[in-house]
Amino acid sequence: MYCPLCGRTVEENQKFCAECGHSLAGVTDLTEALPVTSSRADPTNVVSEPNDGQPGVTLDQLAPLPDDELPGDELPDIAALPTQEISARPPIPDPDWETPTGDVPLTPPALDLAPLLTTGEVPTVITAAEPRVDVLATTQISAQRDAADTAAALGDIADEVPELFDDPDNLYEYPPGRDPFKVKLVFILAFFGAIAVSMAAVADIIDIRTSAPVDGIATGVRTLDTLGTNLAVAGFVGATVIVLGGLLACFGFRWGAGLVGGAGLALAGWATMVLGLAEQRIASAESMTRQTTDIAFTLRVTRDLGFWLIVAVAVIGLVVFVASLRSFGTGGKPALNPWIAALGAVAGVVLVAGPLLPEGTATFANNYSSAATVTDVPTVYFAGRLIQLALIGGAIVFGLLIVRAYGLGLAAGGVSVAFWMWVSSQLGMGTNPLGVAAGNFGASNSTPHAVTTAGMTLTLVMLAVSAILATVSHQRQMRRY
Repeated sequence: MYCPLCGRTVEENQKFCAECGHSLAGVTDLTEALPVTSSRADPTNVVSEPNDGQPGVTLDQLAPLPDDELPGDELPDIAALPTQEISARPPIPDPDWETPTGDVPLTPPALDLAPLLTTGEVPTVITAAEPRVDVLATTQISAQRDAADTAAALGDIADEVPELFDDPDNLYEYPPGRDPFKVKLVFILAFFGAIAVSMAAVADIIDIRTSAPVDGIATGVRTLDTLGTNLAVAGFVGATVIVLGGLLACFGFRWGAGLVGGAGLALAGWATMVLGLAEQRIASAESMTRQTTDIAFTLRVTRDLGFWLIVAVAVIGLVVFVASLRSFGTGGKPALNPWIAALGAVAGVVLVAGPLLPEGTATFANNYSSAATVTDVPTVYFAGRLIQLALIGGAIVFGLLIVRAYGLGLAAGGVSVAFWMWVSSQLGMGTNPLGVAAGNFGASNSTPHAVTTAGMTLTLVMLAVSAILATVSHQRQMRRY
């Protein structure tokens, strides 16, 4: 037996097709066999004997009948046979392979099993994909209230909420952070100034020659060690401080910028004093040409490379100071103690006044005019001394009175070279150490004046105290936040 719809083999009494689910009513029902009997009495002609007592069917009855004896009237009409309408199944739509929008997976609707229980047919469930989300769609936003209504609402809320902060006098601005490392112009200038100092320390400053030996004229090459045994080291001290200050300025330290500016002023004062000492040697040799001698000679004076390097150091030092003024501001740091700063400024005045005090038979006028009538001391020498003292005093007084980190560095850098000259002359280092501004007129030795020593000591103490107090104040400010 076969399914009339799909042709699959089915079993007896099967109700539905296992392939297509079609009903097999009337197809697989059992039928009773017809009794077959023979008209002959030959018992061997009997094919079967039904169990129910009916006569059996004989072989003669199973023989084919001639064509003219076929019972044509008894064949069923095919058109009259009952038929069953077969309805076509709806086509299955193509699945939607695109990924559904959203994070929640699609859930198919619940399967209704009622048709399956009543008719025996398995329904086909087709679940359609959810519509896509339109990302270009806009959402309507309700109109906002106007400014007047908003202000009124905020005013009502402000009246109800109490004021939380009522002490504006204790409001402090958070200190700004330090600038990141950046190579600045002041560091480049300081680096070139240090190179010029190093070259000048080994170069010839002046060269004095005569065609014949003359008493009173010291011929030969003059270097920094010849002019003063502590001048070269003093220059190295200033070069070290100016490079260190320039490097700190690149890291954003304002006191480092002040340090490089003060060191620039200190080197400028040191250079002008060295130039004055060199011109003094030249003026002393030239004065001998105006005296009557029995020997005819020719004087030749040469200002060598070292002389012009000293000039370059003076110019670079002033330019470095001007460039350092860019960091003149406070940078959010607390101010220095004004009383300590005032005492330090007074100490700086005492320091620069010490080298101007005459000793022995000298007078105060010797600081700006020549006492000898034969040897005329050049004006450059007087100017070099006074310029050095003015730059040292200006760096200390101005730096401390502005009561800020830049000024503290300016004062420290300005006294750096003078400190070494004071220490080396106080200890008598070398054969001819020079004190601050080449010492005092009329002094019998290189020992600094007592006023100079007092001024230097008090200045160093005030600088140290100012630095300590500034550090403590800065730490307190940082802990406040």
